[in-house]
Amino acid sequence: MDDFDEELLHFVDSGTVKYTSLAKKLNAPLSTVHFRMKRLEKEGVIKYFKGEIDWGKAGFQLTAFIFVNIDVNLLKSIGKTQEKLLKELLNVPYVSEGYLITGDEDILLKVMAKDSSHLKETLLNHIDAKEGVVKTKTVIVLN
Repeated sequence: MDDFDEELLHFVDSGTVKYTSLAKKLNAPLSTVHFRMKRLEKEGVIKYFKGEIDWGKAGFQLTAFIFVNIDVNLLKSIGKTQEKLLKELLNVPYVSEGYLITGDEDILLKVMAKDSSHLKETLLNHIDAKEGVVKTKTVIVLN
């Protein structure tokens, strides 16, 4: 990996994924950017592209962070790990991010919702309903 690749990764990590935009920012031919991107994908350096969604324009006006407490002993008894539960939670509709964390809680989720009723439905029917989840605490983003 050379300096060009590192610059390319910096722009990709910051959300710039259009090859034409990358070529312009790097002052490089489009063919070079395309070739390098494909090579970095093939080598596993770039795992996937994720488009940034303007959730507000899509009708999702509410952003919430949900702290999740889990019962580790229950998870062990059913042969499930914390990582497996997190993966399940990341597959819940409108959960856009999720992390295993330290502290009093075990998992932190970012959830997008249309309104408070939609958040309530997502929380009660999808997140709280997961086996191993014992408690949640929701924080709503104001801006």
